[in-house]
Amino acid sequence: MGYYPLRWRGGRVSYVRAEMMSLSEQDLLDLKEGLRRCSPETVEAAVRFRERGDVSAVPQVVYGILERYQPATASVKLPEAGDEARLIEDIGLDSLTLLEIVMSIEEVLKLHIENEELREIRTLGSLKKFLHHKITEARAGAPVKQYTREHIALVLPQQPPFLFLDDAELNGETIKAGYTIKGTEFFLEGHFKDDPIFPASIVFEAMGQSACLWLLEKAPGLLGKEIKTNHVFFASMDGAHFYRKTRPGEKLEFEQKLLKLREPLAIFEGSVTCQGERVARIERLTLAFGEQLMPENPAAAVEPALPEPAAELAPASNGQS
Repeated sequence: MGYYPLRWRGGRVSYVRAEMMSLSEQDLLDLKEGLRRCSPETVEAAVRFRERGDVSAVPQVVYGILERYQPATASVKLPEAGDEARLIEDIGLDSLTLLEIVMSIEEVLKLHIENEELREIRTLGSLKKFLHHKITEARAGAPVKQYTREHIALVLPQQPPFLFLDDAELNGETIKAGYTIKGTEFFLEGHFKDDPIFPASIVFEAMGQSACLWLLEKAPGLLGKEIKTNHVFFASMDGAHFYRKTRPGEKLEFEQKLLKLREPLAIFEGSVTCQGERVARIERLTLAFGEQLMPENPAAAVEPALPEPAAELAPASNGQS
């Protein structure tokens, strides 16, 4: 881990923190394919950024991608262009080409750029400033995002009366959520007669819903592609343990963390508490997403395999179903 300079031509130097990582052979092949027809220097700079987090390599990557698309008839050649050079009128790019450039930058730098953000990018200088801000923001970590029940209902495919999250917050690879048992839930009338107990199966369902919320909100930015709400499926649940009954008036607190994200699977671990007491735990909850068929063995589809959890005795079910 270290600090690397981010320098744009004619600009000042700033520093951001970066992590060290190694590209797999497939990642390297994909990177070279994404930069085909770009100069070897552009590819080398992209490798430095992806492996070492060396953001001083970003200008070479961006200029290399722009040069690949700039037409020979452009009035201003990129090496001589200043920050005031207009991407369309001077550099010679059209709106469709700009979209291709943005997609290439997203793929190489592992950024997600919203369409609304593109409206203010008109000059070479504004492109530099935008990427500077975007990369610095990514290195610093995204702020915690808060969700109300109404906001959650806009994101999730599950809807009342089968929505079991009242609030949530997303922070990096972690999601925390809460649900207060109302006592009016339709299934409590028969679970059980004169003794309403929130079913263990619904507790685990709520954990799946919170994982689904993280997947729909966070994964598109990491994968660079949209995930449709009707293309998320429950795949498997391993190491599920239930410890405590909960009743109307009590609030369930969920906390889950992403263990692995690799299309088409996302694997989480999580726990549930109530008034500081442990209610339930899942060692591995797997969601499948996308239009492709689910693998027969979801756990085996994610490499490298996660270590098997230590065996643990679960207490008696206490009359739960």
